Amino acid sequence: MLAPFHIAVVGPIAGGSLSIAESCVRALRRLGHRVTFVDNQGYAPALRAIEAAPVDDQARGRARVDLFLVASDATRRALREARPQLALYLAQAPVVRDSDLDDLRAARVPLVFWFVEDFRVFTYWPAAVRRFDHVWTIQRGELHQRLAAAGHPSYDYVPTACDPELHRPYAAEETQPYAAAVSFAGSAYPNRRRLLAELCALGVDGPPVSAAAEPRGPAFRIWGPRFSREPALAAAAAAGRDGELPHATLARIFAASEINLNLSSSAAPEAFGVAKDLVNPRAFEIAGCGGFQLAESLIPVGEFFEPGREIELFATVAEARDKIRYYLTHDSMRRAIAEAGYRRAHAEHTYDRRLTAALDRLAARDDRIGRRA
Repeated sequence: MLAPFHIAVVGPIAGGSLSIAESCVRALRRLGHRVTFVDNQGYAPALRAIEAAPVDDQARGRARVDLFLVASDATRRALREARPQLALYLAQAPVVRDSDLDDLRAARVPLVFWFVEDFRVFTYWPAAVRRFDHVWTIQRGELHQRLAAAGHPSYDYVPTACDPELHRPYAAEETQPYAAAVSFAGSAYPNRRRLLAELCALGVDGPPVSAAAEPRGPAFRIWGPRFSREPALAAAAAAGRDGELPHATLARIFAASEINLNLSSSAAPEAFGVAKDLVNPRAFEIAGCGGFQLAESLIPVGEFFEPGREIELFATVAEARDKIRYYLTHDSMRRAIAEAGYRRAHAEHTYDRRLTAALDRLAARDDRIGRRA
């Protein structure tokens, strides 16, 4: 097991990897490490202003690059002063030029990049990974084959997890504003909009089958930006919140919902129905909050949770509708599955365990990282 040492965690300006960066900081501190967090979310308002500005795409692109250059210079300065023994960069952390890492390289600091995204959707990864000594990914298979073909010396499979400080059960008064029979929280990828619209068309947003099983809140809520643009989803999106959500709010949604839908993501309409080779963070976060999870079977969760005992799966919209109706009227079975998923997540799938294992494997590859018996 590694002795405690000084680790710098570099977060992005915005996006899903920001919450993972924050969870890493908390986990590493619980493990006894000294942690310097380079928190770049202070640049987020400027980034939002750039994206909303009434300018052409070329001008917006220049402004975005300028902002990232400022953030990368500040990150480099912060790390020069902190002098960590290892630097962990999360996906989309502001590294713009190879020279941004020169100080750390000169000090022989191991550089790790955790690419917590789908390489088929976020295609910037080839330029990013070449700058780092070690790459962690949430996919194996084809991505690792591509890394090997590119001659990258060190890569490892490190799935995401739950954060016990954030992903946990909450008191009723904390979750009441987010209660629903069925909810979905996430980004409005085309496949998700289509599937949710089909569920609405089948009547999933209607009342539960049994009055005795009536949930604490609205029947169906969709949380996340841009869903209200889909006419079939407007009512459910209005019942939730049509905008970006803080991660603390997401945790309360997961805890408050009778049934949480976990849907795969695809930006390409032609990719509908294609099996995924990654397990998204929601799988661990919902379970960590004690929420019941109905996941699309395209998501390969079987390595982490036992279907039918710790999680439920569906393959078609009709099957999703039927399972929603069944579990809304079988409270004890739903709660038993949620409880089993919760126990599994907190026993095996926390950031503490993920990072302990990943750092131990890293120490075996890199003699700059010390070890103890």
